[in-house]
Amino acid sequence: MNLLQLKRKRYSALSKLQRFADMVLADGMKRGRELVVGTISTEVVQDLNSKGIELETTEVIVDDATIVKYIKHVKREKGATVASGRYWMVEKTLKCPAHIYEDMEQKYLVYINTRAYSREKVLKVIVHPNYKSKGRKINLLKSIGVVESTKMDSPQYRKIK
Repeated sequence: MNLLQLKRKRYSALSKLQRFADMVLADGMKRGRELVVGTISTEVVQDLNSKGIELETTEVIVDDATIVKYIKHVKREKGATVASGRYWMVEKTLKCPAHIYEDMEQKYLVYINTRAYSREKVLKVIVHPNYKSKGRKINLLKSIGVVESTKMDSPQYRKIK
């Protein structure tokens, strides 16, 4: 095993999201489980505040329904979903994104990891700020995908960072 593989294995073992995803994937059921997987940076909070958007919290939460959604997702066949053993990359992307965009149509936050996920593809994590869930507002990790890096060069996305 080379140094890069050892580093990835160590990060995977430390990843709360990877352990959560493994637990959810083991039974494949939506049970209302949630995990705080990151926070929205001060820079992004200030940007949203300047547009009149006040966040209830800065925590980013993933629920088991998001993980279960990708077990048999149609995008899996096209290689556009994250492999079950690589959810640690999602947590790393939320903590240290290369870029953060605002989706101008949906008003989501889009976190990008520009280190290639696979050949010419990047990891794309979508967070829905102030999502209403169970009588509260949370920042929900709504979607995880793998896209071609050129897809982010679109007027639909406004770069925050």
